[in-house]
Amino acid sequence: MKKTIQVAIATGKPGKMINKHLGTAKYFWVYTIEEDKITDKTWIELSDHQTLKSVLHTYPIDFSGHPLEKVEIILSGGMGPGAVQKLFSIGKRGYMIAEKYVDEAVEKLLAGTLQALDPAVHHHHHHHDHDHPNHHGHGHNHSHSSNDISD
Repeated sequence: MKKTIQVAIATGKPGKMINKHLGTAKYFWVYTIEEDKITDKTWIELSDHQTLKSVLHTYPIDFSGHPLEKVEIILSGGMGPGAVQKLFSIGKRGYMIAEKYVDEAVEKLLAGTLQALDPAVHHHHHHHDHDHPNHHGHGHNHSHSSNDISD
């Protein structure tokens, strides 16, 4: 990274852990990174109609005036391939990452070692008590091949 970019990381309310659901995330840390150094860090809270689930389901997608309008890279613990494609169509890059904590993800991004997971692989966590027979037999490759984000 040799230019100034803005990176948004979806978080939970306290802002330390990375949110696993990009579409419904209401809280983001937005980092301004210049010459591989953080020059600004801003906490953003979105309203219900500003969540990416709402914005990315409009046509045409309109990000003008949105709090994340100037952001180039969006990181989250979970996002589908449709969200990645829609973000790309409006000039933004969305990456699903394995890191649990914002600080760890930012350190790796600055070091050039942050890896993107394949959004086509399901990483859903079920929070109910009944059995899911053949949960991992749904035909998806679960290898964690990854891509370097900082190129």
